[in-house]
Amino acid sequence: MAYLSVQDKLFDRTITLRQAYELLLGFIGQYHARGESSTLNLLSDAGLGPDGTTCDPAQIYDYLRVAGRILDDDQLLEAANPA
Repeated sequence: MAYLSVQDKLFDRTITLRQAYELLLGFIGQYHARGESSTLNLLSDAGLGPDGTTCDPAQIYDYLRVAGRILDDDQLLEAANPA
């Protein structure tokens, strides 16, 4: 299975600083809701490979799920749930 990359067109969207902040809070909140306790671990796992894929492939889908909810974007929500 090919993983999403931040180089995909899906990520070519302009958002406001307010939306970016809401996304940050939402992403960290869902990370902790899964039972993870260390935001430091989140940040250390969030690196990008040379091809734009995340070090933890699940995180990019979690991010899109949060972004889809905050931005009310069905395309992002669909991309967050690959078949």
